[in-house]
Amino acid sequence: MAKAKTIRFGVIGPGGMGRNRVFSLNKDKAVDVVAATDTSADCLDKLEEGLGHKVARFKGPNGYQKMIDSCELDAVGVFSPHTLHYDHTMYALEHNLHVMIEKPMVCGVKNAIAVAKLAAKKKLVFLLTYQRHFEAKYVTARRLIQKGTIGDVTGFYVYMAQDWRGNGWRGSPKYSGGGQLNDSGSHYQDILLYMTGAMPKSVQGSYDFLYHGARRPIEINGSYSVELTNGAAGRLIIIGDYIKGFSDDVRIQGTKGILTMGMGSPGLTLHQPGKDPKAVPLTVPRGYPSDPGDNFAKLVTGRTTANHVPALFGAQVALLTDAMLAAGKTGRKANCATLLKRAGYSYKDITIK
Repeated sequence: MAKAKTIRFGVIGPGGMGRNRVFSLNKDKAVDVVAATDTSADCLDKLEEGLGHKVARFKGPNGYQKMIDSCELDAVGVFSPHTLHYDHTMYALEHNLHVMIEKPMVCGVKNAIAVAKLAAKKKLVFLLTYQRHFEAKYVTARRLIQKGTIGDVTGFYVYMAQDWRGNGWRGSPKYSGGGQLNDSGSHYQDILLYMTGAMPKSVQGSYDFLYHGARRPIEINGSYSVELTNGAAGRLIIIGDYIKGFSDDVRIQGTKGILTMGMGSPGLTLHQPGKDPKAVPLTVPRGYPSDPGDNFAKLVTGRTTANHVPALFGAQVALLTDAMLAAGKTGRKANCATLLKRAGYSYKDITIK
């Protein structure tokens, strides 16, 4: 598909996070936000207020179809509730629109692969807004792992805790697609796969529905033993029942050393046998995009060809999420190859070349 000099951009779901993504994207002079759709007039009002100009407005659950059918768009941002992503995204792709989409990409690995395949078939730009792919700490860690600085990755510990109430639609089983595991927890599934360059192989563990002593209708906390396709195994812990604020701790272990990062160890620290822990300078390559919106705008306008969060990556994360939910529901180990087979696919369908 020909690259656009300017981007007529439509917004599907300008809630709080959606507006933040749009305002960041709108800093690029090639982007013209011309339309938006939501079930809430307040969200549309706040979008226009932040942009400083009016947009074509479409209110209601089918507003996205009306917007796409009538506004001659080049691209859309999908920032709607999680379980609606698939319908909104497929309609946009079927109408030949580039897509920037909030995490999680699409609920369910079967639907995620279908989206990735359609975007590839139509040669459309498709980018997920996993912002940690643009943060120097994680970019540097990934580069060090690829270089072999810590040797072969053998283990990991990924922990995130947040006072996560599951407010609004996030607390509804109809829209959440997996509670906290599929919301903030999606970011930590993401960085595990992103930094190690591996895919999930198996998952066993459990989740619960408890927040501050009361049962909620969606998944709040989960603790899992995860095996990756490179043979590494470790612990992935996602907590929503936390007292005030946020905390995380991420550790990647290899045959030659360990990388640690998180609130307990500011920046990135390299631990190697016989040496004192070393703070690693955080760098990104020259010309590296500043955030997902920057990457997306430059891809659509042909100013770059490097997509740092492609659709197939979202399918890999969807597989890990599916395995976590399956293991928690059944109490048994979830085999990812089996989940892919049931969806009608295999690992080759989610391998990024």
